Amino acid sequence: MSPHPACAPQGAALFPDLPSSPPWPEADHADDASDSGHQFPPQSADESFSDAELVHLAQSFLERSESLIDAVAPPAWEDPDDMFGGEVFDGEQAQYRRMSAANPTSTHKGAVARHLMANEESRYPGCTDTFLIALALTYRHILLDRAADPRDKVEILRRVYSRHEPEWMTAEIVYLHFVLLDQCRCLCRPAASLDRKEETLRWIFTDPEREDRPFSFKNCVRLVLGNTPEFGSVHRRIQEQLRPYLQAWLEEALLRRRTANERQGELFGA
Repeated sequence: MSPHPACAPQGAALFPDLPSSPPWPEADHADDASDSGHQFPPQSADESFSDAELVHLAQSFLERSESLIDAVAPPAWEDPDDMFGGEVFDGEQAQYRRMSAANPTSTHKGAVARHLMANEESRYPGCTDTFLIALALTYRHILLDRAADPRDKVEILRRVYSRHEPEWMTAEIVYLHFVLLDQCRCLCRPAASLDRKEETLRWIFTDPEREDRPFSFKNCVRLVLGNTPEFGSVHRRIQEQLRPYLQAWLEEALLRRRTANERQGELFGA
């Protein structure tokens, strides 16, 4: 296991249509999580930022959010898709604990995120530190992505630094398609609820007249595979290839539920 230091951006062009910005400053972990020296008063929804202000605010956000990044990457056993199924090998856990001392604490991350994302926090009452940290890192990723839609970058800065009513970003629409597809993994997991599996199956095998609606299974697959001339047949083939597995997955889930009910009955003498 080796340290995974955060790489400082090297003057990436955030907004292709705006003047190039100077190299990004490297930021150490802030001793004061409130970062009071970099505050920007929220603007009203009808105010807009100049080109120079956009560049300045983007630089500030990247600098301030850098303290949310771990210096050492999380261990493999924290990955739900870990090929070793979560097994921790001798010495690895102790080694990671020693190395992870370089990472900012969760308390520090939470304080930084709540200060940096104060406007977003007000839009999501009761949201957790983890949510705000993940949102800040997502925004950071989009701002640093040279291929990202510049309108998304402007939208991010308006959300963070103004009372602007959020609008859908291109990145969010794309992410949502992938999130929906990722939910299909519940079908092969015996522990997933049958209600969730039924809902997912209704989404995959919906009525033909609903297949072209936004965020349908067909449109999610189209986003991944591309809208090629043969897409229609590919989509149908994917549905057909799923069918042989469904019966086994559902039977496994039913068996798990039946076994759990039997054990509960034995435990309580039912």
